Amino acid sequence: MRSYLSNYCEQLIPFTYVSFDIFDTLMFRTVSDFRMIHQMVANLYEEQYGISLPLYPKQRMDAELKARNVLGRNEVNMDMIFEYLSDYSEEEKSRLRFLEEKCEIDNCVGNPLMIEVWKWCRDNGKKIVIITDMYLPRRVLNTILAKIGVDYDYLYISGEEGVTKRTSELFAVVLRKLNIKPTQLIHIGDDLNNDINMPQIKGIASLLRLSNEANVLPYIKIKQCDISLGKDHLFSMLSRYCSNREFLNSEQRIGYAILGPLIVDFCQWLHAIRKENNLHKLFFVAREGFFIKKVYEKMYPQEAHDLMYIRLNKNVLRLPLLSMHNACEYFMKAKVGRLTYDWKLIFDLLYISDYESAKHFVVLRTGFDRFHETVTLKDLESGKYNKILVSLFEYQREMIEEQSALLDEYLMSLGLFEGSVGLVNNSINGNGQSMLTDYLLSKGKECDILGLQFIKTSKCEKLLKGKCRAWLTESSVSEFSKTRFHSNCLLLEHLMFEPNGTSIRLYRHENKIEVLCEASRTEQKDWGKIANIQKYALEFVSDYTNHVGISLDMAGFHGYFNMLCHPLYDDAVLLGHLNDDDMDGDKTISNIRFPFRFKYLFSKDIPFDITWHEGYFTLKNVSWWGISLYLYSAKLQFYKQMVKSHIKRIIFSK
Repeated sequence: MRSYLSNYCEQLIPFTYVSFDIFDTLMFRTVSDFRMIHQMVANLYEEQYGISLPLYPKQRMDAELKARNVLGRNEVNMDMIFEYLSDYSEEEKSRLRFLEEKCEIDNCVGNPLMIEVWKWCRDNGKKIVIITDMYLPRRVLNTILAKIGVDYDYLYISGEEGVTKRTSELFAVVLRKLNIKPTQLIHIGDDLNNDINMPQIKGIASLLRLSNEANVLPYIKIKQCDISLGKDHLFSMLSRYCSNREFLNSEQRIGYAILGPLIVDFCQWLHAIRKENNLHKLFFVAREGFFIKKVYEKMYPQEAHDLMYIRLNKNVLRLPLLSMHNACEYFMKAKVGRLTYDWKLIFDLLYISDYESAKHFVVLRTGFDRFHETVTLKDLESGKYNKILVSLFEYQREMIEEQSALLDEYLMSLGLFEGSVGLVNNSINGNGQSMLTDYLLSKGKECDILGLQFIKTSKCEKLLKGKCRAWLTESSVSEFSKTRFHSNCLLLEHLMFEPNGTSIRLYRHENKIEVLCEASRTEQKDWGKIANIQKYALEFVSDYTNHVGISLDMAGFHGYFNMLCHPLYDDAVLLGHLNDDDMDGDKTISNIRFPFRFKYLFSKDIPFDITWHEGYFTLKNVSWWGISLYLYSAKLQFYKQMVKSHIKRIIFSK
C-alpha cells in the first residue's frame, strides 16, 4: 500500500466504527451532473418504447422538488417523488422508475483509493457503516455497492429515516440505533458541509475522501453551456479513468481517450444504419475493419453471428477482374496510384514472377521489346499499351481463372449473397465496392451491397449510384474538419490494422479459401504499440457499453480531431513515428528528416512524405500558436478552393 494511503488509514486506528458516504466517495457516477441521469432515462425510454419524452428531465426534477416541499418531511424517497409525476400513467411511471434505477446502477464506477481504505478497514476489524443522503431504495444501493465490491455491517439511508446528513440529524439517528458514543465513529465523505462539518456537530470525527485528480488532457473539451449528454458522459468517463491512474502513457491515452471514443461513435452510427436498412450481415473490410469489427461486436454481441471479416482489396480483386470482357479498363481501375510505371511493377501487379518468360511471350505475339522504358499513366489511360497488356493477361490466363474461381468460392463461403449486406471500410471514392459489384454482375450473381464508410466524395456517390452511406459526410461536422480527417486517414488506418500485411491473393488450404498476406516490413515494429492502443480502446468500449451506451453524438470525432490538430508532444512522438509500408518505399507518418521551414506554416511546399502535418510541427517544437497559424492558413486555402469550384460549376452549368 502506498505511503500516503497508509498514513490516511492510520487516522482510522482509534475508531471501532468507520462510516462511508457512497456517491462521490466510494463510487462515482459516469456523468458530471446527476441530473443527466434523467436525460438518459428519457433517451432510453424513447429507444425502448418509441415515445419521445422531451419534458421528462424537467418534470422529474419538479416532482422531486414538490415531494421535498411536503410539510413535515426533511427527506424524500423514490415512492414520494414518482407520486408527483402526475402527467404519467402508473405503467409509464413504473417504466421510468425502472430505467432510472437501472441507469443509477449502470453508471457507477468505484473509487479505487477509497475501496483500498474500505479493504484496510475490513482487514483491521473495523465495523463498516454506510451513511448516505439518497432517495434511491435500499435494494438499488445494495446492487451498486455489490457492483463495486463493497459490503457493510450497517446501512443508513436518508430516504428511509426521513432525516439527512445535511442537517446532521441522520448522524444522530446512527448514534442512537448503534447505541455508541460519538468518539467510537469516524465518517468519510466528499461534501464539506454534509460529510465534514455536520458529523463534527454531533461530536463525530470526519475525513475528506481520497481521490486522484485527472492528470492528463483527454482532448475532449466541453463548454459550460454544452448540454450534449453524449459529450458530458464521455468527458466524465475519461476524467474518471484518468483520475484513477497515477500515470497515463501515450498508448493508454490514445487508446482510451481517442481511438475508443471515435470508433464507438462510428459504430453507434453504423448500428443505426444497419437497423434502418435492415442489413442481413455486416462485412468489415481488411485491414482497418479488423478493429472496427472488434468494437462493434463488443458493443452489440447479439449480432456477432452476422459480422464477417473480409480480406478484399485491389490486389485480391485485380486478377478476377481481368476475367471480364473489358480487362484493360479494370486493370487501370485496380492499379496502384502512380504517375509513371516500369514494366517490372506491371509484371508484379499481375503476379508474374518469371519476367523473362513473360517478355518473350509478349515479343512473339506483339513484337514489343522495349521493357526498359518507363510507362506514363497518361499513356496507359489512353490505351497505348493495351495490346501488350492483353498479351500479359493471356500469359496469366490460368492464374486469372484460378483467382476468379477462388474469389467466387470465398465470397460464397462468407455469405455475401444472403440478403442485403453492409460493406464497412475506410473508402473515400468507393472504387473497391464498385469493382466488386461490377465483377459479381458480370458473373450473373445477385448482390445487394451498401457501402458504410467514414466519409465519401461526390465521385463516390455517383460511382455507387447512392449505394453507400458515410458517417462524417452525413454529419453536421464542418467541411474543413472532414477534409482534415480525410487527409489524415492513413494515421487512423494504422491504429485499426490487424497484425498482418496487406492482402495479396487467394489460395486453397485444406479445402478452405484463405488469403495470402504480404510479410510486413517496417510496420511490424509497431505491432506491439498498436496492440496496446487497441487494448486500451477496447477497455473504453467495455466501460462505455456497461454504463448505458447512449449516443456520443460526434463527441468521439471531436476528441480525435482535437488530437489531430494539437497533439501532446508524447502522443506525436508515438503516432508520428509509426511506420508505413509502401510500394514507393517505407516511411513514417510524420517524417522528421525534413528540416522545418517557416513557409510550411502557410501550407506552402510541405514535403509529400510528411503525412500528418500537425504531428510533424509538434515534433519540431512548433508552438501551439504556430500550429494554429498553419490551421488558419489551411482553412483559408480550403474555402478559397471551395469558392472557385462553386464558381466553375455555375459557369459550366450555363
